Amino acid sequence: MKASPAEYVKVCATYGAGYFYIPGTDTCLKIGGLARVDAYVNAVGTFIPTIVSPSAATAFNGPGTAGGFGYPFRDDDDPQYLTRARAVTEFDARTQTEYGTLRSYVRFGAEWNSQAGAGVGAGSALYFERAFIQFSGFTFGYTQSFFDPGLDYMMTVPFTGSYNWTTLAAYTAQVGGGLSATVSIEDAANRTTGVQLTGSTVQPIFNINTVATGLSYTNFQAGQQLPDFVANIRLDQAWGTAQISGALHQVVATSPFYAGFVPGVNSSDMWGWAIGAHVEVKLPMLAPGDSAFIQASYEQGGANFLGLSGAGQARSVAVGAIDLQQVGGGLSGTGAFYNIADAVATNLLGDYSLTSGWAVQGQFRHYWVPTVRSAFALGYVSYQVPQNIVAAFDFNLYQAVFNTIWSPVKNVDVGFEVLYTKVDGSVPLGNYSAVNATGGFQGSLVGGSTDIWSGGVRVQRIF
Repeated sequence: MKASPAEYVKVCATYGAGYFYIPGTDTCLKIGGLARVDAYVNAVGTFIPTIVSPSAATAFNGPGTAGGFGYPFRDDDDPQYLTRARAVTEFDARTQTEYGTLRSYVRFGAEWNSQAGAGVGAGSALYFERAFIQFSGFTFGYTQSFFDPGLDYMMTVPFTGSYNWTTLAAYTAQVGGGLSATVSIEDAANRTTGVQLTGSTVQPIFNINTVATGLSYTNFQAGQQLPDFVANIRLDQAWGTAQISGALHQVVATSPFYAGFVPGVNSSDMWGWAIGAHVEVKLPMLAPGDSAFIQASYEQGGANFLGLSGAGQARSVAVGAIDLQQVGGGLSGTGAFYNIADAVATNLLGDYSLTSGWAVQGQFRHYWVPTVRSAFALGYVSYQVPQNIVAAFDFNLYQAVFNTIWSPVKNVDVGFEVLYTKVDGSVPLGNYSAVNATGGFQGSLVGGSTDIWSGGVRVQRIF
């Protein structure tokens, strides 16, 4: 009996290095990934400063059960440093068809954290980043929003620019000369921040005799009805890229009890919107690989289009941090706390108005030598609220980031990153009158200004 001939894996050079033909098919596959370890000070996750919620809430309550204060309250129950190890695997499959390249891409992994959550000890978790199909101009799946440039030279995701992953269905038309236009229907879940129709705490936190776990507002967001509608026009050239984009975002609120409604039974909606733009310029005249970009956005009713979250899969509902000190049998604190929402209540009839804001950031990357590079970012966010009855106030946020990375061999990175973040508030920290769920008024702790230095180190191998 004659043995069947062995079928060896063949290299697929059509799409670049690393692809091979899956035996018995005309599909080319590339398998890759990374192994990474980080250590953070005054930061969590991927270098997110401990000044936003919920992204950084982990750092506001250690695993001990005796401590009772969560975000935004800083005390000695909080961890002084955190570590994370992450492993990521990616698969990129491509097939030539009569309609062009059919591409399927998946990127996921797992991670171990020295603290898995607020008040929780060490633990592991799954990590999911991308899963999409592209075919004949269409993109279906979970990937970067088409509102965003998708650029970031930092290890962190700065607070001062939109950077969001979401489920979408999009079509991109190639006009010619590097010009393209995209229309995209995107799941609003990762863009929806919340609707604030009451204050952020039932009673003043200072000098109380009950345990307070933290501050936040009750979210009166109703169920999703319609997705976000996004469009962009993009130019790709040898010198770099440029893009303008726009989005429509539905804000849906459940009607409050104090206006005579059973919460959850009735709802109303408004349409928010956002516009954005970016330009990236390559700078080989300085050094090979050098580049810079600037990004700006403006929104009404879509706070996440400003950034503020520090992650592609999160929406911040508050910024700030308050340092607690015991004074006799009571507490005092210094710092800042401001809620973030897409809309806030304006009267006791259940009416609400949209919040608004604008953001701008610039980043620059320079290669000192082929194996050593640094990047620098500066950014600013302005968040504004209408007149309201929930003690919501304006704030500004500034951020500066610097990193340096050494690559002793190809695809190995050893680096550090330092961040400075400042919340510049519009009112002093104090208890301000805000409506509660029954229509009465309570003291809500908000206001103030604060800043934080944060950072960490990373060792990573990409394969």
